[in-house]
Amino acid sequence: MKVAVGGTFEALHAGHVKLLKKALEIGDEIIIGVTSDQFVTKMGKKIETPYLDRILRVKEKIDEISQKSYRFYIALLDDPYGPVLKEEIDFIVVSPESFKNALIANILRKKSGFKPMNIYVINFVKAETGDKISSSDIRRGKILPDGKSVRLKVNP
Repeated sequence: MKVAVGGTFEALHAGHVKLLKKALEIGDEIIIGVTSDQFVTKMGKKIETPYLDRILRVKEKIDEISQKSYRFYIALLDDPYGPVLKEEIDFIVVSPESFKNALIANILRKKSGFKPMNIYVINFVKAETGDKISSSDIRRGKILPDGKSVRLKVNP
């Protein structure tokens, strides 16, 4: 099965790991779309980690979490859809905030003669704060990539 998953993957956190693990569980060929620096800016997001560093982190994480050998490649995303509009894909793994784009992608795929992808939605991973884990909260120093709160220790 060919599975697609995508994201910015700036602060590679527990939510990203959950997405990647599900993609690896479902498929034997994985397409990992990573947003370009230009597309991130166009979306109005701020990042501190350049594209090449982000794809290296994703590859390292795949090597760390994979139990078996996979065929995967990383695709540059300059739009919300990337390779899912250009090739046969069986599944796409998304977060709730990306679900709408996956539905639109299936409509566009049908118009282009591709069969629709099965969509697997992964629930957000919650931080200790109760909020979803986000790269922006990690960047602000509010939480760690595993969702634990950052607590300053004060020695008496």
